[in-house]
Amino acid sequence: MSPVRWTLLAAGLVFFGIVFADALGVFNTKPYTEVPHGDHVHYVPKDRDPDVPAGEFPTSPPGPGQRITPQGQIVNEAP
Repeated sequence: MSPVRWTLLAAGLVFFGIVFADALGVFNTKPYTEVPHGDHVHYVPKDRDPDVPAGEFPTSPPGPGQRITPQGQIVNEAP
């Protein structure tokens, strides 16, 4: 193969690697993930309790100074 084809192949692999990593949430700096659920979104913390279904988590993001617990409650952060 020519060097141009190797360069295009390498660029394509890098591009799809970045797209895949983004889909996995590697670049997400928030402590929660937005999970689409029909016509609304649930905000699920990264340390969620696996026994709690996604539908039990809040449909609005936590405000400043708040966080979502692993069980789905929005609470004030400790100072």
